[in-house]
Amino acid sequence: MQGYLDPEYFLTHKLTEKSDVYSLGVVFLELLSGRQPISHGRNLVREVNMACQSGMMFSIIDESMGPYPSECIKKFMQLAIMCSQNEMKGRPSMLEVVRELENISSALLECDNTTLELNLNTITSESSPSASAPSSSIYSKTRTYVSNNLPGSNLVSDFFPTINPR
Repeated sequence: MQGYLDPEYFLTHKLTEKSDVYSLGVVFLELLSGRQPISHGRNLVREVNMACQSGMMFSIIDESMGPYPSECIKKFMQLAIMCSQNEMKGRPSMLEVVRELENISSALLECDNTTLELNLNTITSESSPSASAPSSSIYSKTRTYVSNNLPGSNLVSDFFPTINPR
């Protein structure tokens, strides 16, 4: 439980919905960074806040997380930071968290659909009938998502996972 408890819990000894939001924010930061909340005396929430304040947000992203559009990573990171604010009043409600996750998911789907449309247009615009590929090749086309438009980023990949909405 170390690292997941709301800092205000230590003052009030009361757990609230905002306490759950804090814990969820820490889980989000774990997902983004691949690090434990407390490790070798270092607090993940503090380290992420320091990296973001110094303009190095993407330097703490776990490279094995996979390729995602940098704008979606940025939004997810901002949500995680909002959730893990030290003071309860600075955190969103759980409903707001869910809505923002849905917005991020929609943005991922839009990005994937845009890429799919671009690949379909590329395939259908090829003039040679022998060059036309089966529909499964749409997904084998190179789809590189680079997140280097922000400082500290080094996320590059040719694979984009499928995310199904609820």
